[in-house]
Amino acid sequence: MRQSAKLFLLLATASFLVGIAFVAPAKGMDFEPLYKEVSKLQGEAALKFFESLPSRGVKGADVIQFFIDLPISNANKQIYEIFMKDGLGFYLDKYPKGEFYQGFRWEKGMGTEIIGPMSKEKIKLPFTDYVPLPEGPIGDPNKTYKIGFTMHGFNMPWLLDMADAAIWEANRHPNVKITVLDAEFDNAKMAAHFDTFIAQKMDGILVWPMIEAPTGPPAQRAIQAGIPVVSVDRMTGYEGVSARVTGNFPANGAQQGMYLIWKLKQEGNLNANVILLRKPLGSTADSIRTGHLLKVLSYFPTIKVLHSYHDSDNREEAFLNAQAALQAYDNIDVFFGVGDQEILAAVEAVRMANRMYSRKGGKKIIFLAIDDSKECIQNVMKGDFGIDTPYTPFVSDIGVRVLLNIITGVKIPRNVITPNIPMVTEKGDEIFGLKTQTPQEWWQYTYGPPLK
Repeated sequence: MRQSAKLFLLLATASFLVGIAFVAPAKGMDFEPLYKEVSKLQGEAALKFFESLPSRGVKGADVIQFFIDLPISNANKQIYEIFMKDGLGFYLDKYPKGEFYQGFRWEKGMGTEIIGPMSKEKIKLPFTDYVPLPEGPIGDPNKTYKIGFTMHGFNMPWLLDMADAAIWEANRHPNVKITVLDAEFDNAKMAAHFDTFIAQKMDGILVWPMIEAPTGPPAQRAIQAGIPVVSVDRMTGYEGVSARVTGNFPANGAQQGMYLIWKLKQEGNLNANVILLRKPLGSTADSIRTGHLLKVLSYFPTIKVLHSYHDSDNREEAFLNAQAALQAYDNIDVFFGVGDQEILAAVEAVRMANRMYSRKGGKKIIFLAIDDSKECIQNVMKGDFGIDTPYTPFVSDIGVRVLLNIITGVKIPRNVITPNIPMVTEKGDEIFGLKTQTPQEWWQYTYGPPLK
């Protein structure tokens, strides 16, 4: 491990382990009058309105929620048309919303350190106190409960660590047996996993879908066979699943938009040419994150999307897309990556092309990162990435607990919402009333192998 990474770990251990709570907005806070006012604004006037949010009583976690629920504007015609053409409003409207289960409050330092059963890495799961389930047998202690987890991507650290969290939770219960299968980004193979689990008469199925639509029919077949199905992170194409453990996709995209507008103001103007490096069209991650980013940017007519590229959750494809953008456009100000695969590919392509400081006036390209691998967070620490909005893979343990509760007859809400996590910036800036985190504060929850 490099010396900088060792120092980083020491700082992370020592920093800010005291009661920083990231909670849902105060119940009853009405943003509608604010939206009515800001809907008439654009450009500098909209920026001044956003800067005034603290004086209007919108602070802390409320700021994230304000930008999540911000309506689309037609001030930027191009961005408005992209939003409409890609049907992003449809995905945003149907994405689950609600209160945290049993009024849960997440605080910095919560969670459990484990050794990943598959990765063998030391990791910290942040949400082990959410939807709590005591260690030990569940339900009938004389019965063995069999659950299946179908997902994609054992070759990707984010997804491998998702498998880690699910297996760890299942292993806490001696009468639970979990089978985890990798569909290898093949939707037909994932459907076959469902059919295998149905034939094996599993007591429950957990699923991480790559794309919503193809998982609809197999999820429906399982439900019709009397087997509970819980989706985790992304959603299936079948509305009748037993429960959905959602991620904080809306907070990711909204905070990316917040940061970019704030950063451009720091630089002196609101002009920017943006490349979007996106995941598969129709995937939850792509639709929700991109949609919420574009809603914020839609208030600023001087921001232009040069091109919107898609990949199949593949870093190599993302790299080729970034290279194509660099060859096609001489004036790129911003790369937005829907996930860490995309943004890490972008920064690699920019370095290879010697374009890091190729903006007007020799300014550095702005990289907007999502997900929180150690590699991403270190790029924030070094100042290469302006921002990372954390999106932890460690939510599958919640999914297992939700599934086991359902199997044993405990009433669980259909939508289990995970907390919004504030963005990570190099210096922990305050942006429109939201205090961001430093890389050191979030480091203990990062995923992936140790830095070399």
